[in-house]
Amino acid sequence: MELSKRQKEIIEAAICLIAQNGIEGLTTKALGAAVGISEPALYRHFANKAEIVRAMMAYFDGDVENLKNTQRGWQFVKTFFAHRIEQVRTRPALANIIYSEELFIHNVEYAGLMKEMMHTHREMLMENIVIASKTGLVRNDIAPEMIFRMLAGSLRLLIKQYGMSGNSFDLCAESTILFNTWDVLFTVK
Repeated sequence: MELSKRQKEIIEAAICLIAQNGIEGLTTKALGAAVGISEPALYRHFANKAEIVRAMMAYFDGDVENLKNTQRGWQFVKTFFAHRIEQVRTRPALANIIYSEELFIHNVEYAGLMKEMMHTHREMLMENIVIASKTGLVRNDIAPEMIFRMLAGSLRLLIKQYGMSGNSFDLCAESTILFNTWDVLFTVK
């Protein structure tokens, strides 16, 4: 989905509103005010609020296809997670949204979209952990599913801590330590 400049502005404002007030805070009135346009003008850019949320998720996930076509194995896994860190670093409000599935759980449509994205990411990461294991780069005495859970869980915790602390520490430095620890724990020397 190719987004216009205004659509990107709307999505960025939606991210900030959700980060500050939860999904309930994403109203067309608040969104229009944040972007500086009327509520009816929003509908020239998106059909409805659900379309804005779908576009936000797609926008968040935009580079994954390119990554999938350029990286394989352990390099894919680390680059995928490094990309998430970079997204949060450049848009700190994402720290309160990324890996926050609970924000969307009470809305069937949004929860379904989030679940679909999570399963897609899990499948891509699992496939690449298996590749890394089969090529001898990653330990094969730990089940790929467990490696995935440890990687995703530790990154999720780091990003949550960053968001909950008001972005009070150097996310890049901490993620470098985390990624180096993953290498120590999971790669074959």
